[in-house]
Amino acid sequence: MAQNYTYVDHLQVLKGFCDKADGKDKLTGLIQYVCMFLSANQPGKIKNIQASVTAARKIFRVVRPLESLTPLLVAPGFSGKDPKVIQLINKLKAVLMAMYFGADHFVWAYQIGLITDKKAGERWQKISLWSWALGSVCTVAAEGYGVAALSVKRKEGESEEDYKKRVEEARKAINQKLLLLVHGLLQAVLAGGLLQTLPLKPRTVGFLGVAASAMNCYFLMPAYPKLAAPPKAKAA
Repeated sequence: MAQNYTYVDHLQVLKGFCDKADGKDKLTGLIQYVCMFLSANQPGKIKNIQASVTAARKIFRVVRPLESLTPLLVAPGFSGKDPKVIQLINKLKAVLMAMYFGADHFVWAYQIGLITDKKAGERWQKISLWSWALGSVCTVAAEGYGVAALSVKRKEGESEEDYKKRVEEARKAINQKLLLLVHGLLQAVLAGGLLQTLPLKPRTVGFLGVAASAMNCYFLMPAYPKLAAPPKAKAA
């Protein structure tokens, strides 16, 4: 008889997700964009909820600039593990994401009244969103390069079984990279919509935000525990 996950397993996975500060950030982001989609950015109660949730997200991002820069600070040079072009793209992405989160702190300061200059607040908003858009483009470039590099060619003298095994491993890796590529593309278009550089309606921007945030939540979900093998039926 097949075994299924219990509600306790589902609750443990949800708890593991909510235990992460980034998990709380992405979940509130999902709520934020659901509100944007429902309100179509029109004044009203849902728009007010969106504004409140957007402000609530900021506290989960206090140390994110440092977190984004940590890989670059720990290993500023190039290693022989990945192609230099991929390492360069990832380093550029780390800088851009640190700028995104850092500038967003100044946006927050403007929203709560610590910065009173409206033009300065708008300038920091643009810096933040452009950094996010370009960082997402870096993700698309890196994952696209990775997909192209995963093509499998049969080795001389390789058995059919070994070849099929390598093809299956490459297929799984490609699927994962394609998912990250699509996510990066969604985020880049979303940032373009928020910057109003792309002619997208508020509800379309909200929909893109919901899709990107849902994928973010999926990426952060802990793995489910392995189910115990069903007991073997006793011979009659």
